[in-house]
Amino acid sequence: MLKGYCFGRALRALALMLICLNVWADTAVSQNAEKLQFNETPQRIVALNWWLAEHLLALDVTPVGMADSEGYREWVAEPAAPESVKSVGRRQAPNLEAIRALEPDLILVTGHLKAAVPALQAIAPTLVQTTYDTGSNPWERAREHLLALGKILNREDKARAVIAQADKDLSETRRQLSEAGLANQPAFIVRFLDDRRVRIHGENSMLNQALEQAGLNNVWHRPTNVWGFTPGTLADLGGHSNAWLIYIEPWPDADRQRLQASGLWPYVPMAKTGRITGVGPVWTFGGVISVPRMAQMLAEKLMKGTQELQP
Repeated sequence: MLKGYCFGRALRALALMLICLNVWADTAVSQNAEKLQFNETPQRIVALNWWLAEHLLALDVTPVGMADSEGYREWVAEPAAPESVKSVGRRQAPNLEAIRALEPDLILVTGHLKAAVPALQAIAPTLVQTTYDTGSNPWERAREHLLALGKILNREDKARAVIAQADKDLSETRRQLSEAGLANQPAFIVRFLDDRRVRIHGENSMLNQALEQAGLNNVWHRPTNVWGFTPGTLADLGGHSNAWLIYIEPWPDADRQRLQASGLWPYVPMAKTGRITGVGPVWTFGGVISVPRMAQMLAEKLMKGTQELQP
């Protein structure tokens, strides 16, 4: 009797497992949001990349968790992440137990964490969205991903409104700079890593999208990596005496002071002209909100004639 009972339970467990496997095969992970099907709109969402969290917040959806929520508040800032959002480890190494404890019904992740996807899909349906890829335009990709996410969360109208507002804000920024006589100003756009090394952002970068859609001219045309930047040093910032040097904040004061004290700094053309300004905090690899926000901050700085790090 006991053996038959156990055997029956085992058969039922196996049948249930097969049913679950069939369901997960269709809905657990997808590069295409159209393939994800939910009986109910997801409510408890975890975002494992800051631009994914940015998109959720732009849709007026507060994630239950995100990777390095404190870092988001420092480096991304807007849209603001409420204190209720739990941190679930680092962006490069999410904490699976912390994610599981939040009992999510949707996990958002980029393709750059594809090795973690099998473990994530064992916790909850997982949507993979990637803006940076070989040959892709990250600005167009971000807009497509926001719309796809809006459909899943039953907020497609909100997603379209966010995109329309971004286009409107960028158009207004271009108008302001043009009327101020600043259209087509040449510029480098960089993030200082310390007192020597910089990331110089080129064509396939979100910062370049902000720069060019504001009506400015990026003078960096050398090859970039998949993220849209070239690792460089101060020596790479020569050859354009009339260009602006635009750096992304935050930039630690200690690094700034060491750079100003270096023997190379006085020879940087922008240090001689004072055509240097910082903007931020805004996320270097942000989404649909970050691009117009960065462009507007930049326009405000340039129109005020802000000049920093005087030689």
